[in-house]
Amino acid sequence: MQYAIIGAGGTGGVVGYFMTKAGKDVTLIARGRHLEAMKEHGLTLERLWDPNPETIAVKATDMEHYKEQPDVILVCVKGYSLEDTVPFIRRVAKPDTIVIPILNIYGTGAKLQKKLPELLVTDGCIYVSANIKEPGVLLQHGKILRIVYGVREKADWRPEFEEIRQDFADSAIDGILSENIRREALEKFSYVSPIGAAGLYCNAVAGDFQEEGAPRELFCSMIQEIAALADAMGVPFQKDMVDVNLHILSTLAPETTTSMQRDVMAGKPSEIDGLVYEVVRMGKLYGVPVPSYTKVANRLAEKKGIIFDMDGVLVNTEPLHFRCWQEVLKEDGITLDYEIYKPCIGSTREVFRQLMVDAYGDIFEDYPTMNRRMEEKKKEIVEKEGFPQCEGIREVLEKLHQEGYLLAVGSSSPEDVIQKVLKDLDLAQYFSAFISGENMAHPKPAPDTFLAAAEALLLDSSACMVVEDSTNGGKAAKAAGMSCVWFHNPDSGDQQIPDAVLEISSWDPSSAEKIMKVSEQ
Repeated sequence: MQYAIIGAGGTGGVVGYFMTKAGKDVTLIARGRHLEAMKEHGLTLERLWDPNPETIAVKATDMEHYKEQPDVILVCVKGYSLEDTVPFIRRVAKPDTIVIPILNIYGTGAKLQKKLPELLVTDGCIYVSANIKEPGVLLQHGKILRIVYGVREKADWRPEFEEIRQDFADSAIDGILSENIRREALEKFSYVSPIGAAGLYCNAVAGDFQEEGAPRELFCSMIQEIAALADAMGVPFQKDMVDVNLHILSTLAPETTTSMQRDVMAGKPSEIDGLVYEVVRMGKLYGVPVPSYTKVANRLAEKKGIIFDMDGVLVNTEPLHFRCWQEVLKEDGITLDYEIYKPCIGSTREVFRQLMVDAYGDIFEDYPTMNRRMEEKKKEIVEKEGFPQCEGIREVLEKLHQEGYLLAVGSSSPEDVIQKVLKDLDLAQYFSAFISGENMAHPKPAPDTFLAAAEALLLDSSACMVVEDSTNGGKAAKAAGMSCVWFHNPDSGDQQIPDAVLEISSWDPSSAEKIMKVSEQ
């Protein structure tokens, strides 16, 4: 059979090398200096475990000058170059030419079939670790070399598939004609996607994953998320892919990296969309949580998070709360002193209770009863007047949300109150997480609330910024290692955030632009 292999890098080049060496009729479709080197000097294969490189003559040309009509086309390009192969395939293919894509990205065959309805496009994948060391020279990192291919529908099966498998076997390539290519391609994806994503996120090489530690844990968790997707897609894995993939990993030289890592680090186009972001999209499509992938995707996409305090920032509740307590205590003959109340701003109910006990004594020992009276008073006022939304905040949230920022609320208020306020004001749509300080072991000014919000957004704390109105909130942001924007709300009392990177006195159309500017610094 006559083969054309589109792409002569670490995938197609290695396959073409072994098939040519076995005497098969193969033409490598390449370009640039790599093509010129192969035409002039042949193709050299170096192996990390073998000190003796070997060079053989190969047939190589570019798309423009290829004039034959192959029986089989192996597509071995990066995912971002797939579209460029379609016109070439249409030009050179015969009606019975079989197209076998063996890319890293899952689902490539089905996508390519839609572009080439007149041809048979199978699915396929390859297990190999190699790269172009220099023009005309390939470096193979591990001994594994396996191609898995097959049709998605049994009606498309052809006897030529067996001949292809024999050609692979003759070439020292482990060719597997799959009866369930969707599952087996997804099994391969469960290795190449997690190792590439985790490698980028941790800036790690194979040796880092071969030992216990955070990179290996991330790698394994991402495999498990692919397994959950496989279940949801109706192609559950029949084996423990964590064990399988750790074994594959163990065969690699410790210094091995993935092609996606090398491309990203070199500033080249990469397969990050198909290997990382696509998994997040698949998770949403199939309703499967993929927190590890989302966290990695957020980092790689340089996502930023902004954590908003609620009281005094989103809603001007401090005057409301003070008014409610004033009216409740007035019923008991007590005049609430604002100077006593002020330290409670930005903290929790427990802090408030203790301050009130210290100031007014036994009446606040039965805090649940007092708090119930206060909540009843607040409910009465809110039902009449509504929650006092800070003027202009909706437009600010809308702009930040549109620009791709991940938003969270990190408030000392109870969780049910946070959700009710945001729901009633129709602001919940802008937020991905709601964190209550009452659920934290240590409320503000401790960092726990904001650290939990960053974790809920699946972001590192270094990628998050806080918007606060209170001194305690500013201290919490600093303790969390996050920069802080001070919303200087006069109704929040005598608050100070001396470490703020930006001070805003009122929400207006320019506020979002100011926040985005300092977040990028």
